[in-house]
Amino acid sequence: MNILYLCDEYPPGKHGGIGTYVSLIARQMVKLGHSVTVAGLYSPGYGGEDEFEDEGVKVYRFRRGFDYKLFGNETSFLARIGIRLLKDSGLMDRDIKKNLLSYKNKLEALISSHHIDIIEMPDYNDYIRFCNIYIPFPKLPVPIVIKLNGSLTYFAQEAGKSLPAHVKEMEQAIFEQAAAISSASKYTAEKTTACFSYPNKISVIYNGIATDLPYRNLPKKEQQVIFTGTLVEKKGIYQLAKAWNIVNKNMPDARLMILGKGSSQEVSSYLSNEAKGSVSFLGHVAAGKLYEYLSASVVSVFPSYAEAFSLAPLEAMACRTAVINSNRSSGPELVDDRINGLLVNPDDVDQIASAIIYLLKNPDVCERLARAGNEKVQDQFEITKIAAKTILFYGEVLNKKE
Repeated sequence: MNILYLCDEYPPGKHGGIGTYVSLIARQMVKLGHSVTVAGLYSPGYGGEDEFEDEGVKVYRFRRGFDYKLFGNETSFLARIGIRLLKDSGLMDRDIKKNLLSYKNKLEALISSHHIDIIEMPDYNDYIRFCNIYIPFPKLPVPIVIKLNGSLTYFAQEAGKSLPAHVKEMEQAIFEQAAAISSASKYTAEKTTACFSYPNKISVIYNGIATDLPYRNLPKKEQQVIFTGTLVEKKGIYQLAKAWNIVNKNMPDARLMILGKGSSQEVSSYLSNEAKGSVSFLGHVAAGKLYEYLSASVVSVFPSYAEAFSLAPLEAMACRTAVINSNRSSGPELVDDRINGLLVNPDDVDQIASAIIYLLKNPDVCERLARAGNEKVQDQFEITKIAAKTILFYGEVLNKKE
């Protein structure tokens, strides 16, 4: 089978989620004997090579316009001003239309040259957040399957926020192209069905993870707690900071490692002066380093408010680290409370703190949950098993086409 994945977050880059999953599934498909190509329309300043091979996966990065140094960091003041001016003037919309036409032509060339049988793309497309008007994703000449990993509309609904009408219309148009849809979680399938019009059944195929990590048997640092993820409100990092003040009062020797891109100053503003000395901000790190830090920690905490599917707790479970996960959205699908981890309400700072303190003070329970979590990851989320399910799914789509 010749497979094309559309992805604008392929590693290396300061992303997790979709990019990590696509790289894992693509490499596994190559190991199974399939031909795999990955292409994406990348945001300004992403960096990396335009064309390269990754363990047999052929990767193409096509660049969106306005790829100047000014936009290398979209969160900087100058970049935000520049993007706002381009959007307000209509130049951004004109540039996106031009880019999408070019992208369509390049994808059609890849489809032809690589004899692509099927395309998988996510429900989230980065260019949409820059549009002031309706600019639909181009139609392509082979069957497309959509993988639900959380669209703009999905996350806006989860946060109780509204979006401009053209955003939902563009995402609905992507659904109308789909030969079939799979979802990274049951929760996301149900919530997305409520958001969009789609008449057919959505298959649930969890995202997978590699579990044969060389780091998982590293010695543990008994008082080390870890958070991995983007430092934004949605991930519950501010709630964790508030909870850590309580942990620090009760267990001053405990240490919190925070890994991920975002403003450490913002997170620090929620920490007491006493607690600040026990927290280390390490920023975005490469996968190998991430797994080393996870494996050396005894507890990991992910009090997220909204996820379609979260790889972070599974990465911790694969590293044999006890997980405290959110009880929101897909959280209970990944962690069974008190069986292979703990579930907490991200709004309940005291509960988050109590869960951390409980595990640090009860190493036998911590070890039992870590071991059970590792077993669950290997049983339900191992990438070889997810790839096998995905191949069956693709086969059903292509058989219907024939």
